Amino acid sequence: MKKYIFILLALVLAVSCNDDAFLEEKTYNDDTGSFFKNQKAIEIALASAYTEVQYMVFGNMRNGSSHNFIVMGMGLDTFANGNTTVSNDNDGVFSDWPTLTSASGYVRHYGEYMYKLSNRANIVVDMIDENPDIEYSTPTMKQELRAEAVFLRAWSYRILAGLFGSLVYSDHMTQEARYDYEMIPREEAWKFIAADFEYAEQNLPTTARLMGTVTKAAAAHYLAETYLSLGQFAEAEAAASRVINGQDGDYHLMTTRFGNRADQATDRYGNSLAAPQGAYWDLFRGSMKTDGTQASDSNPNDPGNKEAIWVAQIDMVSQAENWALGASGDSWWRMHVPILEATWSPWVPQGGKNGTRPGSDGKTYYIFTADAVCFPEGVAPAGASSKGAYEGAQDRYLANPLGIRIDSIACRAQGNGGAAGGVMLSSEFVQRPAGSVLGSYWDDPNDFRGSEVMVQRDYFTPSGKKWSEVKKEVKARVDAGLYTVTASDTINITPRYWKFSDDKHVIQNNNCYYDADWYLVRIAETYLLRAEARLAQGNKSGAAEDINVLRNRAGAKPCSASDVNIDYILDERVRELFGEEQRWITLSRLSCNPAATYVTECYPTQDNTTSNTLYERTRKYGWGFENDVTAGRRETYTDALGNTRHRPNIQPFNYVLPIPIQIINSNKDREIKQNYGYK
Repeated sequence: MKKYIFILLALVLAVSCNDDAFLEEKTYNDDTGSFFKNQKAIEIALASAYTEVQYMVFGNMRNGSSHNFIVMGMGLDTFANGNTTVSNDNDGVFSDWPTLTSASGYVRHYGEYMYKLSNRANIVVDMIDENPDIEYSTPTMKQELRAEAVFLRAWSYRILAGLFGSLVYSDHMTQEARYDYEMIPREEAWKFIAADFEYAEQNLPTTARLMGTVTKAAAAHYLAETYLSLGQFAEAEAAASRVINGQDGDYHLMTTRFGNRADQATDRYGNSLAAPQGAYWDLFRGSMKTDGTQASDSNPNDPGNKEAIWVAQIDMVSQAENWALGASGDSWWRMHVPILEATWSPWVPQGGKNGTRPGSDGKTYYIFTADAVCFPEGVAPAGASSKGAYEGAQDRYLANPLGIRIDSIACRAQGNGGAAGGVMLSSEFVQRPAGSVLGSYWDDPNDFRGSEVMVQRDYFTPSGKKWSEVKKEVKARVDAGLYTVTASDTINITPRYWKFSDDKHVIQNNNCYYDADWYLVRIAETYLLRAEARLAQGNKSGAAEDINVLRNRAGAKPCSASDVNIDYILDERVRELFGEEQRWITLSRLSCNPAATYVTECYPTQDNTTSNTLYERTRKYGWGFENDVTAGRRETYTDALGNTRHRPNIQPFNYVLPIPIQIINSNKDREIKQNYGYK
C-alpha cells in the first residue's frame, strides 16, 4: 500500500488541489487508512493519467514549441516546422534528417512522457488489483475504472511502438518503467497492446464517465488499428464495424448543424454554411457564439456532436485563476492557455506602412506588405486607428497594430503575452487547390474540406481586393515603370486553416484565444480504418463504400473500387484528418511491416536501408524547405514548371525515431540497442 502514498501526494496538486473531500483525509501514511479503500483515490490517480494525455496534446504548444506535433506527423508528408536551422531544439532536422539524434527534444519528449503515462496507468491497475476491499459506487465501476487505466496504458505503448519501434512493456507500476525490462520489438508489443484494447472494449461503458474519459468505441477504434498492424484484417474490420454500426455507442458523421454557431448562415466572407458543409465547419468551433457571447464549452464537447469519440480537454482559465489555484511551474500554466491557433497561424504580410512605394507619377502606391486583413470590401477592422492614404488602399483602415490584427489574421497572442505564429507549415500538396499543375492532395474542387470555407488561401488587402488581384496590379505597375520592387518586398503567404482557427475569440488580459478542445478520435477516422481493413482483404468495393461516406458529406465526387489503394486511403486521411490524426503512427505501422501486405501495390520495397512507405511519401509530399540553401545537402528535382526544387534529406531508417538517450543511459543492467542507422 505504501508505494502509492508518495505518488498520490505528488499528483493531488495537479488534479485535485481544490478537492475538499481529499483534503479532509487524515490517514495518508496509514496502510489501513480509509482513503485507499475509497473509489475517489482511484479517480484521482486516473485524473493524473488523463492530465498527461492533455499535456501531450496541448502542453508544448505554448511559445510555439513543436514537440507535441511530432506524433501528428511533423516533418513527414503533410506539415513541418518552418525553421530550417538546426538549433538546440533541432528544429531543422526535418530538412536534414541525419541531424536527428537520440538527444533531440523531439525524441526525448514522447519517450519520457509516454512512459510516465504508462506508469501512471499501471498505478491505477495495481491499486485496484491489490485492494479488494475498495468500495465502488456501482457493481460494474471497478472494471470500468480498471479498463480506463488499461486503455491509457495501451494508448501510451501504441505511441511508443509507432515512434520508436522497440519499447519496454510493463503491466505493473515500477519505479522507472523503462529500467528493469528488456526492449521488445513492435510486433510483440502490438500483441500486448491489442490485448489491452480488447479488455478495455469489453469493460468500458458506452458513454463517458466524465467529459474526456474513454469509452468502448474509443477502445474498438484503436483495436481496429492495432489489428491492422498485426495483419488481423477481418478482426480489424469487425472492430471498426462495432463503432460504425452503433454496437459500442451512438456515433455517426455530423451532417446537420450543431453547437455554438449553428445559427450562422454564412461565414465572414459570405460562403454558405448550409449543411453538410456547415456541419463540418461546426466540428471545429470554439466556445464563442455567433452573437459574441461565450458558451460553456467548445463544439467538440457539444452533446449534439455525435462524431466525437474521444476529445482531449483543456481547462481555459486566466492567469489570475492559475495562481489562485496554487499553480507553479510552466507545465501547469501551459495546460490552461490554448494557443493552437497561434501555432498554426498563417504566414501573411504584417507591419505598418513599409508596403508602399513612391511612383514616378508623384503618387504613393500601396503594394502588398503594408498589412494583410481578412476583411472583404465594406468591412473595416474594428479599432483601427489610421487610414491608408495611398493609391490602392481605397482610404480604408489598415489592420495595425497587432491587437487589431488578431481577429483579422488569426490569434497570434499566447499565454505569457508574447506573440507566436507560423510555427507549423503545411506541405504544398496540402496548400495547393485541386487542379494545380504542381500536384495537390485535393482531387476535387467541390470538396469543401479543401475549399475557401475551410482553407483560406487568399486574403483581402486594405483596398478590399484579394491578394491575388493586387499582385497582378503590382506587377502591371512595375512593368509600366512606375516603381520597382526588390527581394525585400517579397512575401510568403500560407493558408489559414479554419480547422485550427476561428474569427471569434475568448479575450483575456488583452490576449485572444481559440479555445476548442481537440479530437483524439472522430468516427470519420474509423471509416478509414475499416476501408483499409477491407482493402487488405481484397474488398476494394467495400473500401470505396467507406471512403465515399466521407466524400459524399464533403461534396466530393465518389471514388470507385479501381481508385482504391493504400495511397488513396492515405490521401483521403489527409483530406479528412489533416492536423488531427497521429500521422506518424499511421505511416510507421505501414512501413517495414511484413503484415501490411497491401502496401506493396504502391510501395513494393519495405526495409530500413532502401525504401518504405514513410520514406517515399515524405520525399514526394513533404515540405521542400526551399529557403534552406545548404549546398549539396538535399536531392534536387525539376517540377512541372521547370523550377529546381528540393526533397527533405530523409533516410529509410527514419521510419522510426532513435531510442531516446535517457532510456539507453539509464539502463544499468541490460544493453539497450539503438535503432538501426542512428548513432
